Amino acid sequence: MNKKHINIITYLLTFGLCGFLVWFSVKDVTAEQIEKIKFAVLHARYMLLFPVMLMGFISHWSRAVRWTYLMEPLEMYPSKVNTFLAVMIGYIANLGIPRFGEVLKCSLLSKYENLPTDKLIGTIIAERAFDMLCLGIIFIITFVIQIDFSLNYLQSFWAKINQNPSGDYTLQYTLIGAVILLLILFKIFQKKGINHPFFIKLAGIFKNIVAGIMSFKTMKNKKWFVIHTLIIWGMYLGMIVIGFKSIHETDMLGFKTGFSVLSFGSIGIIATPGGLGAYPLIVGEIVQLYGVDETFSFAISWIIWLIPTLIVILGGVASLIILPIYNRNKNA
Repeated sequence: MNKKHINIITYLLTFGLCGFLVWFSVKDVTAEQIEKIKFAVLHARYMLLFPVMLMGFISHWSRAVRWTYLMEPLEMYPSKVNTFLAVMIGYIANLGIPRFGEVLKCSLLSKYENLPTDKLIGTIIAERAFDMLCLGIIFIITFVIQIDFSLNYLQSFWAKINQNPSGDYTLQYTLIGAVILLLILFKIFQKKGINHPFFIKLAGIFKNIVAGIMSFKTMKNKKWFVIHTLIIWGMYLGMIVIGFKSIHETDMLGFKTGFSVLSFGSIGIIATPGGLGAYPLIVGEIVQLYGVDETFSFAISWIIWLIPTLIVILGGVASLIILPIYNRNKNA
């Protein structure tokens, strides 16, 4: 089986997973719940969508500017406008084909700024390394600022595993499956050692992450890189918290819930293209933990996912139109 066939199978499985997660999240929605969702959406505070959209574009602009700082040690100095337009096009491409957007935005910037594509892809690896580091920090903050809630949830989770009067053994089977998988990986490691392709690839990923983080040492604009990183994640958090205020039933949720949604919801974004299916499912489950009715947690999870996705679609389409026009005028 060649690489092309493997990629096709990967894409089919990815979108199959998206479809399954969407179906799984809506399969138990009743007619009464649909009416409640309609009521919540019809009476939403639509004026709050404007600051959310503005914050979304600010986060994307900061991401583009931050990317230029990673290029400076390699003596690449693209215009911030071209970088921003390439980032937006990359986002919309990722909605269609997983990870394709990262390559596409490098190709576009290479074309319009006459930069080497391979070096640009190297900066993307460094950028993702910093994002993983930031996500780890956000998980720690999420746990620390609500440690009592986190411990209570872990205790209730453990109780579900040990006491199961309903006869539903899904959690047990999941944990048993995870343990079996770990044992298989351990056996592979024992037999093949570190020369097994799986461990070589894992080591390569870890090496790239470390190299990306270490590139911070040679960066000229360290302070502004950190500032734009804070802006990016701050805008993400702000979009979620303001999103809670858009419907009355989740108005009481604040920054603590926002941190939980930001940290665990990011896993959904990573799991499927644009978080389709996975993000609303994870966010809906999290919001319910804070006392929100299942119906309205379902509604707010899709609202919080839909708005950033619309920003990406609108911004990406506009960027596709603007990028060649901007560069044609610039060259003229």
